[in-house]
Amino acid sequence: MQENIFFNTLYKLIKKCKKTKDVPVASILIKEDKILFKSYNTRQKKYKFNNHAEILVIDKAFKKTKKKNLSEFTLYVNLKPCIMCIATLEQTNIKNVYYWLENEKVDYSLIKSNIKFNKVYNISQEELFKKELKNFFKELRG
Repeated sequence: MQENIFFNTLYKLIKKCKKTKDVPVASILIKEDKILFKSYNTRQKKYKFNNHAEILVIDKAFKKTKKKNLSEFTLYVNLKPCIMCIATLEQTNIKNVYYWLENEKVDYSLIKSNIKFNKVYNISQEELFKKELKNFFKELRG
């Protein structure tokens, strides 16, 4: 099943965040069931506030395809995107975003978006992502 491949790719990517003390979030852009672009948070590593996984993966696709309309792609991300990333996604015309974890810091009722957010319901995968986030913040706070 493709979703398992997508999960495994994201899980490997979030492990890279640990080395740079970045929040373990990763994203991939899919076209015709193939992973074409992937990225993970590098905000701390690069000291840039907008280096969120979603924005970085969109930048890679824009640079490679030379098209700002990325409507033929689907985004997979372990954590539902923040407001800044949603605004960026809106500019790309990406219509579908799949995610495992809710982002409790965002009040989505305030956001008007044409993007369809699809929760991936796989408890074991969700628990692994949740554990990584929990451990990150536990280590961060000492």
